[in-house]
Amino acid sequence: MAANPNFPSSTFAGTHFAELFGPEVLDPSGLGDMGLATVVDKMKFKSTINEVDDTVVFQTPSATFSSQSTQASTTEVNLEVVPFEFHKEIELSTIYSSWLSENLAPGSMNDYSYDELVNIYLQKVYQPKWKQGASHLILNGKTGLAADIGVISFSAAYTGLFPLLNADNSVTKNGLSGQTQLTIASVTKAALAVVTLSSGSAATSRLFVGSTVSIRLSAGGGFTAMNGDFEIMSITSDTVITINLDTSGFAGAYTGDTAKVRYINRSNIINILSNHITRTKTVVRRAGASIILSQELADEWQFAIAASKMGGGFAPVSAETLSYVGDRMVILDNMPANTIGTWLRKHVFYGYDLSNDETYLKMLWQGERGDETYRLRGRNKTGVAITQAFQPEMMLTTPEA
Repeated sequence: MAANPNFPSSTFAGTHFAELFGPEVLDPSGLGDMGLATVVDKMKFKSTINEVDDTVVFQTPSATFSSQSTQASTTEVNLEVVPFEFHKEIELSTIYSSWLSENLAPGSMNDYSYDELVNIYLQKVYQPKWKQGASHLILNGKTGLAADIGVISFSAAYTGLFPLLNADNSVTKNGLSGQTQLTIASVTKAALAVVTLSSGSAATSRLFVGSTVSIRLSAGGGFTAMNGDFEIMSITSDTVITINLDTSGFAGAYTGDTAKVRYINRSNIINILSNHITRTKTVVRRAGASIILSQELADEWQFAIAASKMGGGFAPVSAETLSYVGDRMVILDNMPANTIGTWLRKHVFYGYDLSNDETYLKMLWQGERGDETYRLRGRNKTGVAITQAFQPEMMLTTPEA
């Protein structure tokens, strides 16, 4: 169904500033850009990848050959791409009420046709959000896309990279539950939920306004919807915080002391990074694997370093190089909150048909068939899989464990 852009009424008899502006949308760095996955391109449906392994036996020397009894193994990784599309129809029948009408071509038959305006929508709005949504899908699956970017509504199953890592029990995990979590004693229903933590939580020194916390294990009535990642809006005391979650319409009552607040921020990131590195396989680190984290956690690490230097009487004015005890850090956009990863590119397989599918959108004028509208269409196919033979070589610090 065609939709007309919202054109404001002409209320000011002045001049029209010709340039139009769109929202600021992140141009995300992805698995392929960062060298964090083995890319399998030109995929139409499925691809099978083989992984091989065996051991060597150091045996007593003998003049006669005696083969070791181990059996070499070949493991299959099945990578499947999932197709999804974007459709949008635009009609401009009410453009006459806006300042933009002065740019319509002469002739009444041109009153519905304004290629430049639709191109601006395509390039400044739909194209960047199409790419951002595709990047989110690859890493997180079909849940959690920001509402101002879009909605993922296709029916096919799609498991993103981090859900795959969290679901695989063989991947080495550094769970935040064993390092840094606070218990929620009660929740007051409000447009911004008021969360009361258990005594001794020391929220004023452990948590920070603007940081993202991951709430898990919440139970009772509709309060399972509180299991998610939320920004801290205020910290009232050592035991009371507010988060950007509207609980005013939740049914039932919160089951006290079930939910856990898990977090990584400047108060604990040095210790958590240390634990993450300690548990990462030495061979993986020596092979050049990076510490993979979000921009938010990279900032928290910078804040922690700055605070330590301030304590020593030095005021930092520039950012530190993104590395920790010799291990390089890289920022992967669209990562889930409070998560850190380390793996080699051979551990993750990222498939697509053509690399520019995530940015390419068609704009088709329908006037030739009698419909004075524009149709925008995009189509993409992507998929991700992880190693089936070497999961213990992958390291994940996660709020899910």
